[in-house]
Amino acid sequence: MKVLKRVIIILVLLAAAGGGIYYYMLPDEVNVTTADKGTVSPTLNMTGNIEGNEVITIYADVSGTIAEKYVAKGERVSKGDVLLSYAGKDQQIAVDVAQTNIEYEQKIIDAIESSRASSQSKLKNANARIAQCEVTYAALKLNIMAFDSYTYAKDYDRSVRSQSIQNDIEKMQNEVSQNQSELAKIEVDLKKAELLEDKTDVEKLAKKSKEIQDKIAETNSAISKNQRDLICLPIEGMDPDTYNKYILLQNDLENVTRMWSDARTDRDTAQSMIRAYDELLGNEQKKALDEISLDQAMDELEKAKGGCLAPSDGVITGCFVDDGANVEKGSPVFEMQKADSYKVKLLVSKYDIPSVKIDQSAIIYIGNVEYRGKVQNISQYAEADASGKAKAGVEIELFTADPMIVGMEADVIIKLEDTKDALRVMNECIYTDDNGNYLFIVDKNKTVRKRYVSVGVRDSSYTQILNGINEGDMIVNDLSAAEYEDEKIKPVTSM
Repeated sequence: MKVLKRVIIILVLLAAAGGGIYYYMLPDEVNVTTADKGTVSPTLNMTGNIEGNEVITIYADVSGTIAEKYVAKGERVSKGDVLLSYAGKDQQIAVDVAQTNIEYEQKIIDAIESSRASSQSKLKNANARIAQCEVTYAALKLNIMAFDSYTYAKDYDRSVRSQSIQNDIEKMQNEVSQNQSELAKIEVDLKKAELLEDKTDVEKLAKKSKEIQDKIAETNSAISKNQRDLICLPIEGMDPDTYNKYILLQNDLENVTRMWSDARTDRDTAQSMIRAYDELLGNEQKKALDEISLDQAMDELEKAKGGCLAPSDGVITGCFVDDGANVEKGSPVFEMQKADSYKVKLLVSKYDIPSVKIDQSAIIYIGNVEYRGKVQNISQYAEADASGKAKAGVEIELFTADPMIVGMEADVIIKLEDTKDALRVMNECIYTDDNGNYLFIVDKNKTVRKRYVSVGVRDSSYTQILNGINEGDMIVNDLSAAEYEDEKIKPVTSM
């Protein structure tokens, strides 16, 4: 019995061992999936920063000193807020100078107009006297010429002396004309010196004016004497009574000639003065220019008083001046980002940028808050990221009316263009090493093989396979797939 029992136990043990060996030799069950064709709806997950929809540089409205700055970098402002004030000292000085210039030019104009009116009155009076002298002179000359029929003077001798006297008269008249022009210029300078209250120049110019006037009077007197000598050339053969009448006529003619000469002198002087004053009316143009300068200075003063204003709602992102700084008109004083709407700025690599298109939808996460948006702009000029790599700037329009903190980080998911009829596998089947992307395929002998593949776009579930496998191939979908490489398995289709 004992022997039988032992035999039975040995047989049972042998049967159990054989069953274990058989079970051990069976291939492992491994989850697999099938490469199929379908739609891949890719997304691009990135991180960017919130910005206002427009960067605005604010420039100094006027040149001058900054009295006080009212905002700092990072502050939110509203359209029309005063960002800084100007001292306004330079602008007030410009206004005062322009007003002083206008007052001075007006004084000159008033003085010129007054003197011009006086000269016009003198000219009118001189012309009247000249006309009267011409009539009297003509009558006296006719009477004197009547005596010539009784003379026995030699015509030749009289003609020679007459021509000599006429030459002297013409020379002296030219001298008077030159002196009158010089006198007119001196009178104008004298008026200016009187307005400026320059006593030294007034005395000097007044003395010079008197000297020229005396010279003119002296020359005119000589002209009158020569004119008298011309008319009163000696006439021979007169009886005493006739000669006395002739002398009386000569005296009358001399007086008329002198008055005529004085009247012409007054006329010429008045005309020279009027011409000089007409030229000086250019002060009116200076006054007009000064009035334009005053308007401009007043405008600059008003700008200085109003200070520098925010052109729109937004956030100050840069301050370039401090209290007491001197600025030139047009120099930058602030930078701000306009914040009536917002955007997220991303830097996208050369691998992803071909997939990004204008108007693609996006989801933006700021903390735990979700917002919607769309691709608004793709820069055509690359810029360096923090590591120095060149990337394309992409701007995502943010659909919200909520105030945002400019510069804050935001997570963005861009919905890329769907790829239809794509050969695809599940994302978890794809692995990566230094040689690229790979997966584990089950061949016709149910053996697991490592296969490198080229991948395309991917979404949350699938990755597009560009080459390396075919539709219908079984792909290992197991976390331990690498452990089954080159081993036979029992494929189990995963659901």
